[in-house]
This record gives sequence, C-alpha cells and structure tokens, in this order.
Amino acid sequence: MDTSTFFRDLPALFAGEPATSDPIDPRWSALCDEVAGYTAPNELAVLNHAAATMPADEAYLEVGTFKGRSICAAVQGNDDKTFAAMENFMEFGMAGELARRELMTNLETHAGEADVTLLEGDCFKLMVRPGALDRPVGVYFYDGEHTLLSHYLALAAVEPLLADEALVLIDDASWPVVQKAHRLFLKRHPGWQIVEQWDAAHADDPRWANGLHALTFRRRPGSAKRLSRQDEMLRRYQTTVQDRLNAAMWKAVGVVPGPITAVAKVLLGRSRQIGDDGVKSDGQKSTDQH
Repeated sequence: MDTSTFFRDLPALFAGEPATSDPIDPRWSALCDEVAGYTAPNELAVLNHAAATMPADEAYLEVGTFKGRSICAAVQGNDDKTFAAMENFMEFGMAGELARRELMTNLETHAGEADVTLLEGDCFKLMVRPGALDRPVGVYFYDGEHTLLSHYLALAAVEPLLADEALVLIDDASWPVVQKAHRLFLKRHPGWQIVEQWDAAHADDPRWANGLHALTFRRRPGSAKRLSRQDEMLRRYQTTVQDRLNAAMWKAVGVVPGPITAVAKVLLGRSRQIGDDGVKSDGQKSTDQH
C-alpha cells in the first residue's frame, strides 16, 4: 500500500480542509441515510479512498461491521479489490441476528458486485487462524470493541497480517481510551506512526462521528511476522477470559437494558469523553504542562 499517495491525494476529496469541511462526493451522505450505522460521511470518504489506493494484490480488512455502512462505502468503485469483514455481533445483544440479516441485505444492495467475505467470530481468534486471508492486508479499519486491551490488540494482532507497508484506520479515536492504547502500543512496537488525527469536535460529530486516526505501518527488514510472547499472552487472556465476561455482560444488556447497560459501560472500560471534558485531543489532561 502506497500510504504517501493516499495522504497526498486525500485533500482533493473535500471542499476545504478535511477536518472542517464536507466531502465533495454526495454519495457518502446519501449512504448514511440509506444504511444504519455510526460512521460519518467524512469517514466513509476516507475509507473509500483507502480502498481505491490499495493495490489489487492486497486485502482491505474491517473489524466491527455492524450493518455494513462502512464496508458498503469502501467497496464503491473498487470491484477489482478484495474485502474481508470480521464481526461477532455480540455488542448488539438480542438484536445481533437482526443486525446480521440487515448487513447481508445491505451488502447485496450496495456491494453486490464486490468481493466481500464476512468472517464471523472473535477477530482476535480469526486473525491468528491459518489461511484466514489469502493475501497481505494493505488497509485495515478497526471499529470493534472499545476497551484499552482490545484497542491495543487491534494493532498487535493484525501486524503479522499486514503488508510491508500498510494503512491502519482506527474509529472512535477521539476517545481517551483509544489514544491511551495507541501510546502504549507505539512505545513497544517499531515501524508504526500516527500520521493524521481527524478528531471529533464533540460526541457523534456529523463529519467525523467520534474521530478517526490514520496510522501507517512499515515492516522493518528481518522482523518476525508473529506476535511477541507478551502480546500472545494478552491475546489469549482476551479470547479465553475477557470475551466470556463481555458476552455475559451483553447478554444481560438484552435482558435488563436500562441499569445493566450503564454498568456494562463501566466494566468494559469505555471512555467516551470528547471536547469540553477536560481532556485534550491527545488524551492528556488539559492541566498538564510540557
């Protein structure tokens, strides 16, 4: 994936500065009206541009597809590319099967000609499954579970699958929990860089939802294409302990949605403070002095 070309050509998609203006192409606003979801028009424009820039011998991988708004945007005009979407539908509680049916309908309607494979299950199990993907990942979009550990693993688990140069796009990146995970990960893993930060002015921003960050990965010569021992231990904890706790919590949400939902947000480590909450865009307290 030629990430330099991606960043060079991206401003032309917008009427002005991408952070503060709308996409020129009206398709992305229209798709938001037609397909339920949480990604905003500016994000959809970025995802589509990423897929268009990606070479055909690499794959676009998305984690956290819900009803398909983001993947339906990415495939538009990119019928010669290969797409994979991972989703376990767990966070949607009792509505999970309904979301799956709606996803398949949306893919048929908006992505019928594209090569899209739906991989159902825990992404941290799927990513280490031999042969899960038949080519290196040039573009990776993560919009899965939003905890500190899951966001750390979102980068760690995918690294062995990435092309030697890859673009990584992380949704909900204005949340402090996501930014903290990035800082922890980048300290321990060479070859990664945060290049662009399209932060939301407030929660559910009409342009950038809860923020989108663009990272690049460049594999260093001779580096192993496998998880470190520490990261593999974290992955095993996530897939053998934490996922069971999460499943139980989301099942409870479906039974007692009111108070249990509030408890779930705390126990699952969600931090969604954006804007005037005393936290700057880099996730540090505004009173910090450097």
